[in-house]
Amino acid sequence: MGDTTVESILDVENEPVIYVTGFGPFPPHAVNSSEVAVRHLDVQQLEKELGAKIYVDIIRVEYDYVRKFVNQRWAMLKPKLVVHVGVSGQAETLVLEQLAHNSGYNKQDTCGCLPNKGTYCSGGEEVIQSEIRMDLVSKALNNNTVLKLPCVKSTDPGRFLCDFIYYTSLRQDKSRVAFIHVPTLNKFPKEDIADAISMAIKEMYNQVLENDAKATCKAEGKL
Repeated sequence: MGDTTVESILDVENEPVIYVTGFGPFPPHAVNSSEVAVRHLDVQQLEKELGAKIYVDIIRVEYDYVRKFVNQRWAMLKPKLVVHVGVSGQAETLVLEQLAHNSGYNKQDTCGCLPNKGTYCSGGEEVIQSEIRMDLVSKALNNNTVLKLPCVKSTDPGRFLCDFIYYTSLRQDKSRVAFIHVPTLNKFPKEDIADAISMAIKEMYNQVLENDAKATCKAEGKL
């Protein structure tokens, strides 16, 4: 992983893209478990199971960078599913975030910067909720006896870069975006975290496919 270029993905005709991101280090997380975990995903196996190409980026913990870079990726990849992953020092489980916020950003990024007036954009929706049912994803993961990481749903992604990147993507298409908070590596090993993320991706992707199929049928007057 890491050697797959955007161009190589875009060369594959008629193959959907799943875009996954983790964050780089920031104080006090000198090693960010989200980066470690997404780098440990078995991308080839996921691609084989889902019939999709998976592209992974590690994102700098900077507001301006996130806004520009992630929107560029949406334009280039036109992803079927986007899953952002970030670390939470308070997390004791895999945490599926259901929504993100436009304002309230008061914590400086790694460049010492803040969004203008602590807001993503003037006049933007204050809260955007993902249309992916995180309660259903959480239930599926908790019913899986192989996974070693429990899973919960949350509605508070934290008003920092995790919230900010989630809002960035939800503004693009709230029907196919998710955010996952993961615990630190002293609580769970990277293998267990990566396994749980993989299963979440599968559940989310299947949900998106089902919803897209329903939307197509409705547009064609079949529902």
